[in-house]
Amino acid sequence: MRTTNFSQILFEALQVSGNDRYNISKETFGQFRDFCNSRLREAWEGQEWQDLCRVAQFTTLYDAAGVGYFIPATDCGEVLGVFNLNPLLSSRAVGMTYQLYDTGTEQRIVLEKTTILEGWYYYRTKVPALTGDLWDANTVYYPNSQCYFDSGSGTGTYAPVLGKPHSANFYTCLAVTSDGESPTTHPAKWKLEPIPYIFAQFMVWGSCANWLVSESMFQEALAVDAKARQVLDEEIDKVVRQQNQTPKLKFTNPYR
Repeated sequence: MRTTNFSQILFEALQVSGNDRYNISKETFGQFRDFCNSRLREAWEGQEWQDLCRVAQFTTLYDAAGVGYFIPATDCGEVLGVFNLNPLLSSRAVGMTYQLYDTGTEQRIVLEKTTILEGWYYYRTKVPALTGDLWDANTVYYPNSQCYFDSGSGTGTYAPVLGKPHSANFYTCLAVTSDGESPTTHPAKWKLEPIPYIFAQFMVWGSCANWLVSESMFQEALAVDAKARQVLDEEIDKVVRQQNQTPKLKFTNPYR
């Protein structure tokens, strides 16, 4: 998947909204981070983007009552289809009826046909949450906490460091760190939260529209939001028309 740096989205969003990219406060950063976070989820979950969807095999499990089910992968956000054959290999893959069921401790996909021992499911990955603040060398980070870190300079900074590339993104902590253990010095303890390149301009214009709403400039926000919708439609056009990516024909079994 082609990705982009969050710092570039942040700079462009600040520029088009009339804010100063060279004088970013903690409050301004937090505001635009949250705006971008909501726009990222909106774009991510709005379409079946090929870059964000996966196909995985499952083996049917059974509960005490004999109900057949499987547990989707940990990176699964939404299951979009269940098939008897691998839909990437066969156009005869038959879509199966399934039901989403939450036991309270785990998410299950319950199968209508319990005689199916194994199959394949098509799912969209979970959207990452952008929640971190600037990385601090004097802070101990614990698993699932997040920071905003510039891998170009190896520091926590909003602005580029003179003479060094600026590649700031959000990183989620995987293991407890000691002072100074950053995503560049100890990469095994951190996970980069990737942002798809195709969402960059939507996040720029969408976060600007959100900022205008926060400033009570509702009419201006409508126009900017329309621009955000336009650039997202252009990305859909790239996939469907230019790259000719349409879903394979799905067959329904009339004899089940």
